[in-house]
Amino acid sequence: MPPRPLSAALILETALDILDQEGDAGLSMRVLAARLDVKAASLYYHVRNKDTLLQAIADRVAHELHGDADLTVPWREMLTTMAVRLRDILRTHPGAAAVVATKNVSPQLAQQIADRLGPPLAASLNTTAERALLLAQSLFVLVAGLALAEFGDVPHEPAAPRAYYDAWFDLAVGTFLDGIDTP
Repeated sequence: MPPRPLSAALILETALDILDQEGDAGLSMRVLAARLDVKAASLYYHVRNKDTLLQAIADRVAHELHGDADLTVPWREMLTTMAVRLRDILRTHPGAAAVVATKNVSPQLAQQIADRLGPPLAASLNTTAERALLLAQSLFVLVAGLALAEFGDVPHEPAAPRAYYDAWFDLAVGTFLDGIDTP
């Protein structure tokens, strides 16, 4: 089978693979080029630099998280689903945990998410869109931090059994959501 033509999508997929196998320290433009069997300069036609590549990874996770979220359900179900979904995405791509914990999504995508998520979440919470979005972002940061603790030492396996991290996740997210629900 002939190699796939070089594209931004192939570069992103390969970068995720490297992150998942070797962690953030293992990802460089040179390593990425070698994995794709191209010269490093060829990558720069599709991505400006490593920072741009990491931005694309953060955007991809955010888009996957919010892309088809059901915004018609009550706020607690909406936020719980988002928390579980983010953890599942980061479990699939453990190397991305360090990226989403340290890299904001691009301003354009952040605005799209805010425009889509803010009004229905605010209505369900009976609050302002700004407050609703701050709560959603706080939950995102909480889950990203938990995922970083669980998966952040790629390529090493998590330090504790999965049941430990599951209990920690359930307690942290439940306590966070209970705090929102408290008058």
